[in-house]
Amino acid sequence: MPLRRSATTAAALSLFLITLNASTVTTALPMIGRDLNAHAGVAWVLTGYSLVFAVVLLPAGAWADRIGARRAFVAGLGLFAATSAGCALATNLTVLLAARAIQGVAAAVILPSGLSMLNAAYPEPSERGKAVGRWSAAGAIALVVGSPLGGAVTSAIGWQGTFWINVPPTLLALAVALRVPAAPRPQPVRRTSYRELVTAPAVVLSSATGFALNFATYGTIFVVTLFLQQDRGQSAWVSGLVFIPMTLLIIPANLLTGRLAARLGIRRTLLLGQGLMAAGLAGLLIGGPVWAFALWLLPLGLGGGLIAPTTTTLMLNGLPPTHSGFGAGLLNAIRQFGSAAAPAVLAPLGFRVCMVLSAAVILAPAVLGRAHAKDPDGCAAVRVSGGAVTSRRRGG
Repeated sequence: MPLRRSATTAAALSLFLITLNASTVTTALPMIGRDLNAHAGVAWVLTGYSLVFAVVLLPAGAWADRIGARRAFVAGLGLFAATSAGCALATNLTVLLAARAIQGVAAAVILPSGLSMLNAAYPEPSERGKAVGRWSAAGAIALVVGSPLGGAVTSAIGWQGTFWINVPPTLLALAVALRVPAAPRPQPVRRTSYRELVTAPAVVLSSATGFALNFATYGTIFVVTLFLQQDRGQSAWVSGLVFIPMTLLIIPANLLTGRLAARLGIRRTLLLGQGLMAAGLAGLLIGGPVWAFALWLLPLGLGGGLIAPTTTTLMLNGLPPTHSGFGAGLLNAIRQFGSAAAPAVLAPLGFRVCMVLSAAVILAPAVLGRAHAKDPDGCAAVRVSGGAVTSRRRGG
């Protein structure tokens, strides 16, 4: 298997695995609470994992830069497989929560190191964008199949099955990753303030866009779900079905984004995605029958599907390869913060105010994008040399 295919497959499998794990475990929570007699604390099976994952992402990315992306990736996968088995074998909530916390550490190592490994395999920005689109699509597929698969596995073999099913794809990703040649151990560089790295235009724009994407997406899901159930009297089943077309549309959008960015440029692709999401949010203000909500959510899925991989590519383009793990960790940590902030900010507000605010948030990074217009493809990466941070243009 060629280097590029191995790196892409391993990284995509790891994102599929991390996304699938979050979705399947959610469906098993009620049974976990019953079997372990821990109804009050069962929410921490999700919350504890998510908190650890978000907090460790940034240092894990920097660690991957120091020891090498493949080495960190393999270590993270091994730990993830071990903790998945530990979760499945847990006989009480305390053991399960401890295993889940360590599993969050493993996931935080896997995500940025997998992206860093992918970045190294694709030095050309246009080819990198296509590869990131395929990587992102793997996560979207897991998002679509996760809940149904988790429900089926939980019903068939119990909640432990939602952890056991992590093991085969983890081992497969590990086997593929071992075929990727390990890069030489990075040479130590003089201490450099990361403040100068994160103020690069591409890094600022990708961070702001990543936060806005997750805030608007997860905020809309949260608000629309509550509105349909509490104000429209719809069942949880119906309110869940409303989001299926949107999530399905994310997959082809992810796959399309690399070619689209190659034709339009990264900045215009982001603007297109932001415009589509804002249009969908404006449509939700109109209201109407349940099917109309599903219809207006389609532009959110399409726009978000364009924005997510393009933002990741922009971040990777904006930093030198030696700091790509740090960049991947930074972007995903900020996106996690956007997901967490949305319910807290939007919960006390009315439906219409939430839609307007979400639209304003998703469009706000376009203002930053104007400052980035001189570098539309995010190829002006920072370079660390002798402890000083300067700027250079990437080829391609």
